[in-house]
Amino acid sequence: MASPDVTKTNSPKGLDEKSSSKSSQAYLLEQGRNLIYQLYASLKTAQIYERSNLAYVKQSESLFNLVKGLLEKEEKIILSSKEGYLFLNETRLKFGFEGYLSSKFILEIFRKVQFESLFVSPEATKEELDELVSLLAHANYDCDDPFGRLERKAADLGLQHIKLEKFAEEWEIGDEASPENRKKVAKKRFFKTLSVAQEVVESAKTGRSINTVKSKRAIQFLIDQLIHDEINFMSLTAIKNFDEYTFAHSVNVCILSVALGSRLGLSKKELSELGYAALFHDIGKVRIPLAILNKPDELDECEWKEMRKHPILGVKALLSTRALDKFSLRAMVVAFEHHLKLDLSGYPQLLFKKDLNLYSRIVTVADVYDSMTSGRVYAKVPLTPDVALKRMMEQIGRGFDPLLLKVFINMLGIYPVGSVVLLNTGEVGVVMKSNPDELSRPEMAIIADRKGKKDKIELVDLASIDEKTGEYKRTVIKTIEPRPYKLDIARYIY
Repeated sequence: MASPDVTKTNSPKGLDEKSSSKSSQAYLLEQGRNLIYQLYASLKTAQIYERSNLAYVKQSESLFNLVKGLLEKEEKIILSSKEGYLFLNETRLKFGFEGYLSSKFILEIFRKVQFESLFVSPEATKEELDELVSLLAHANYDCDDPFGRLERKAADLGLQHIKLEKFAEEWEIGDEASPENRKKVAKKRFFKTLSVAQEVVESAKTGRSINTVKSKRAIQFLIDQLIHDEINFMSLTAIKNFDEYTFAHSVNVCILSVALGSRLGLSKKELSELGYAALFHDIGKVRIPLAILNKPDELDECEWKEMRKHPILGVKALLSTRALDKFSLRAMVVAFEHHLKLDLSGYPQLLFKKDLNLYSRIVTVADVYDSMTSGRVYAKVPLTPDVALKRMMEQIGRGFDPLLLKVFINMLGIYPVGSVVLLNTGEVGVVMKSNPDELSRPEMAIIADRKGKKDKIELVDLASIDEKTGEYKRTVIKTIEPRPYKLDIARYIY
C-alpha cells in the first residue's frame, strides 16, 4: 500500500494571514539578528572606550537608529531569553556561524545579570539607551543580587522607557493539576535542565569550575518529575530539532537513563547519582575540536582517533572541578566507560579485563539510542526509533547488557513516542504514548489520511476494538521516515 501524500493541504483558508505572519516573522528574525549584533558591538565598545570617544559615538548611533527603525514598525521591543534562546517580540532568533559569538555573549549577559526580558518603548531616547549599554557593560556580576543592583542604578538614572524584567524563580512551576499544565511542567523542567547542561559545557570549555550544586538540583527536580509524570517528561526526548545538539543529547541521555534506572528499582539517591553521571557522560567532548564534532561527513581515521579521546578527557574535565564527592567519582567512571561495549571491544582500549559499572551500562544504552535517532556519530542519517532499537538488539550480549536493553525496549515500546507510522486504514499517525500491556498498540495522533494532512488532529488508541467486527479498529503496517514529508514531530507532541 502506498503511503498517503502527507504534504498535501486540504484547505487554502487563511493563506493571506499566514503569508502576512510569515513576512512579519522574517522581518523580526532579520532585524533581531541585527539588533543582537549591534547590542553586542555596543557593549564591547563601551567596555573599551569612554562615551565621548568617536568609536563609541558611531556605534551608539548605529544601535539607536536600528532601535528607532524597529519601533516605527513595532509597538515596542521585547528582547527576551527563554530556555537558552533569544526572542524578539516572541519570534525566536536563529543564528548561523557568523552570529554565534554575539548571540552567546548576549545570552551570557542575560544569565549573569539574571534578567529575562528587556523592554524598550517608542519614547526611549538615545541617552537612555546609552545609559543602559553603560550599565550592562560595567555591571558587577559577582555581587549577591546583580539584577537588584542594576535595577536600582537604572532607577537612579531615570530610565523610564527602558525596563528589565527578572527571571522567574528558577524552578517555579505553578499548578500541576490539569493534563495541560503537567505538560507545561515537564517542558519547563526539561528546558531548565537543558540550560544547566549548557552552562556546564560553557564552564568546561572556558576552564571555569562547574556548578555541581546547581547540576544536582536540576537532576533532583528531573527525577521528581519522572516519578510523578514519566510519560509527559520522556516524550520530550523524542523532539530532535534543537539547535544545540550537545546539550539536548546530554539531557535526553540523562532522562532515559534515570527512567531506565527507575524501572530497575534504583533508590532515589541512586537515581540522583545516575542522573548526574548521565548528564556529564560526554563532558570530554568540550575538548574535541568543533570541526570534528560538527563534521557532516564520515570521520577519517585521524579524526576518529581524536574522537576516541573524549572518555579520558571527560575524566580530566571532571577532575578539574575539585569536587571529588561520590557524585563526581561516579560521573568519572561513567565518562570513562560509556563507550566500552559489554565485551570491552569499544574504547578507550583496556589492558585488562573488567566488569563495567551498572551506571555505565545504563548510560551506554541511552546514549546509543539517542545518538542513533538524532543522527550523529553512530548514524549520520537519523534512524526511526523502531529501527534503532532493532539495530541495538543485533548487538545484545556484545554491545549491550541483555537485561538492560530488554527493559529499555519494554519501557519505550515497540513504537516509541515520536514514531511516525502508517496504519491499515491509510492514515498516518505520530505515537504519543506507549501501551505497556500491548507494546504494538500505542496511543497516537492521526495527522493525515489518504486525502492529505488533517486540519484537526485526532487522538486514537490502537487497542480500541470495533464492537461490530470484534477486530482492532486500526493496526500499524510500518513506520515512516518523517524527514521526506517535513513533519515537525515537536508540533504534535507539545
